[in-house]
Amino acid sequence: MRRWIIRAGAAGGALCALLAALLFALGIPLVGATHPSYPALATATLTLFTLSCFLVAGVVALRSREPMALYAAVMLTMLGGGGAPYTDTLASQPGLYVPARLGVALLIVLVVGFLILFPTARPMPRWAAIPFAIWAAVLVVVVLTTPVYPPGNPPDVWGLLMLAGFVGGLLSQAWRWRAASDTVARAQTRWVLLGVAIAVVCTIAGSFLPALEPSGGLAGLGFAVVTLGSLAVPVSIAVAVTRYRLWDVDVVINRTAVYSAVVATLAALYLGMVLGAEAILAGRGQTVLSLVAAGFVAAAFQPLRRAVQRLVNRLMYGDRDDPRSVLQRLGRALDETVAGGSVLPRIARTVAAALRLPHVAVTLRDGQRFAEGGAVHDDLLRLPLTYQGEHVGELSLAPRGPHDPFTPRDLDVLRDLAVHIGAAAHAVLLGIELRQSRERLVNARAEERRRLRRDLHDGLGPQLVSLALKLEAARNRADGAGDLRQTLGDLAGQTRGVIADLRRVVYALRPPALDEVGLVAALGQAGEAATEGVLEFDFAQPEELPPLPAAVEVAAYRITQEALTNVVRHARARRCMLRLAMEHDGLVVEVTDDGCGLDPGAPVGIGLSSMRERAEELGGRLDVLRPDGGGTRLVATLPCSGEA
Repeated sequence: MRRWIIRAGAAGGALCALLAALLFALGIPLVGATHPSYPALATATLTLFTLSCFLVAGVVALRSREPMALYAAVMLTMLGGGGAPYTDTLASQPGLYVPARLGVALLIVLVVGFLILFPTARPMPRWAAIPFAIWAAVLVVVVLTTPVYPPGNPPDVWGLLMLAGFVGGLLSQAWRWRAASDTVARAQTRWVLLGVAIAVVCTIAGSFLPALEPSGGLAGLGFAVVTLGSLAVPVSIAVAVTRYRLWDVDVVINRTAVYSAVVATLAALYLGMVLGAEAILAGRGQTVLSLVAAGFVAAAFQPLRRAVQRLVNRLMYGDRDDPRSVLQRLGRALDETVAGGSVLPRIARTVAAALRLPHVAVTLRDGQRFAEGGAVHDDLLRLPLTYQGEHVGELSLAPRGPHDPFTPRDLDVLRDLAVHIGAAAHAVLLGIELRQSRERLVNARAEERRRLRRDLHDGLGPQLVSLALKLEAARNRADGAGDLRQTLGDLAGQTRGVIADLRRVVYALRPPALDEVGLVAALGQAGEAATEGVLEFDFAQPEELPPLPAAVEVAAYRITQEALTNVVRHARARRCMLRLAMEHDGLVVEVTDDGCGLDPGAPVGIGLSSMRERAEELGGRLDVLRPDGGGTRLVATLPCSGEA
């Protein structure tokens, strides 16, 4: 079934292309008669517009088999040959009524369908296909049954149907933009909408030009502005294809865009010079003037081609031809990035944006990877990153398309970039090693404190308690010796004081509840104790926690204590929720309240600073957020890479 659908679509596209070519071939000789005041200009501009549409459509159809690409090729073909300048005139010719009207109907249907399907080849929303099919059927019937009318004057019912179709297509694009478009799809849509906007502006400007001169001398210029301005539509589709590799036709479209722009510009200059001289000199010396204009066009071809090539290359390849600009952008990215962890992602984004690459990744020697762009390609270019002869990582880049490999100029720019990226990667590695070393020290300190607490609590503590009991017993037996009894009582009191001091030291080393009942139960007890009788407390706890490093347990407990204390003292909340979870090999502690929230301009207090320091010394982070419903949401993320 699918094969027959594909064959039917291909056959329909081929028939549309043949119909467009037929309408162009039959209609172009009649254009001069419908524009008697500027026949040569009208014929030349329409020919240029049609051939440009055919050229872009042919390139897209030959270089891609994507459904959306083939659909766009058919639409551009009908845009070139099925427009009103041809069909309005041909409809009044004997035997050409049906093909002419069918051509304009197919053009309108294809354009509206493009708005509904672009860029994924699927209607959005899905049910939009039903009203579109009904609208298309009604339009075709109305177009084929409408009597012949003067060129350029379709009946009102046509305008209403076209307006309904275009409004529906634009609403579909708006729906897609809001509900389903990603970054690339939105960029593609922006380019096409830009082309449509340029065409609309040129149409309005060209329509008002004849009114500036009552004699009608600017009518030809207005027609040329409208027609050539409409070229922005196929050109914008070409840019959407090339810049964002929607249909994989980059190289050919690059050359097509360059030479189409050059030919269009030179043709406009030539026509302007010849027609202007004809108007000024009243037909005298036309042969010489034509030769002079031709010589000027020939001399201007190469400089103009270079200028247009640079512009198109900048659109498609970014700053590849300007390595200094790329290095400046990279330098600004490094200067503006403060946090070490965001340096390499920023570099990947900068290189991808500057050179228009679909995928850039920086991989450090320890295996950490920072990427920008879409899916990983198989044919990645891999450049080693070194710093003072030491291997620090690898830079991998995807070419702009399967048929657009990296050029020697690309490689030169990338090798220069790799030198600076290597220095940044080395700095990131040093930062990672420093952070890991600090984490190891913190974990080692916490483990040593846990060992000391266990030794003091289980060893020295019982011995002191036993000593105090023995002193009390000895004092009770010393009935006749008053001084001895007093001395033993004093020693027993001092021993009890030492025991109290020891308990305080043990608690300061590590909260006893962590070893007695575990982290989850200890946090629940801390929450109940802090909020009892003050506000409602909820605790969302995991079913089971893996063994955690001692430093992580202490940090989670202390952060929770401080956060709950702040809620009770300052938030004026009615409810507080504590959530504990394991996410991505890290422990997440979240405290949320429905109170008054933090004042954005308030200074950071000691409690908040200490919580942030506890999280950061373990390589984690503390985020203080303001939910939409009010209150405060504090989220501490504590990595658990160390051994428990």
